[in-house]
Amino acid sequence: MKMPVLVFIALTILLATGQAYGLPDKIFTSSGQILPGEEWNTVRTYNDDTIVDMLGGFVEGMGAYDASTVNVTAGHVNTLTAWQSSTVNVSGGEVYGLWTEASGTVNLSDTGSVFNLAAGDFGVANVTGGTIEYLGAIESGTANLYGGLVTDSLWVGESATGNIFGYDLVKTNSGGRYGYGQIYGYWFDDSAFTIDLNGSQTYSRINLIPEPSSLILLGLGSLLLRKRKNGRC
Repeated sequence: MKMPVLVFIALTILLATGQAYGLPDKIFTSSGQILPGEEWNTVRTYNDDTIVDMLGGFVEGMGAYDASTVNVTAGHVNTLTAWQSSTVNVSGGEVYGLWTEASGTVNLSDTGSVFNLAAGDFGVANVTGGTIEYLGAIESGTANLYGGLVTDSLWVGESATGNIFGYDLVKTNSGGRYGYGQIYGYWFDDSAFTIDLNGSQTYSRINLIPEPSSLILLGLGSLLLRKRKNGRC
């Protein structure tokens, strides 16, 4: 069954309006930590030099603002959003809905686990590791994939862009789980991957970017062809 685009977008919005009744809220205006055993309803981080490390615990909804930084290495967050040039790094733990917009950045790596990751409104999502079920980009958002595992599908629409970095990359416009095509090849660490595409716009908004050595070889090949045509070799 195809995942409707509006359902995909709405997942994070619905999560963001949820309430964990009985839990307190927390506001960080300077650096701090969320420790194992702590439970919070809403957590917000403010100010450019604020760095908050989540080392465990539970948060219903978290938002990073003012170019602050949130590092999640353990614990569970239902919905986590990077706003206003802030940065969210997820290298461990679980995040159900991870969202970036208003020029925010999210980085997923290592053993981080995300159910729904989406970039919108000039937000950037960088994936170098971890596991994602649904990955998407909308409204001028950008999704950059260097590694990791997308277990269900990748959706890119409107004026968004998806960039795949690796080698021996192939993109098809048919087949796959939803019939919109697939991308397969190898990440830079030599691990093979296959990503199913979802949505009619996705294929045309995906860029395949080979590893630097491939680009160098391609450039050298073009140079040799030019020389041959000019009778120089």
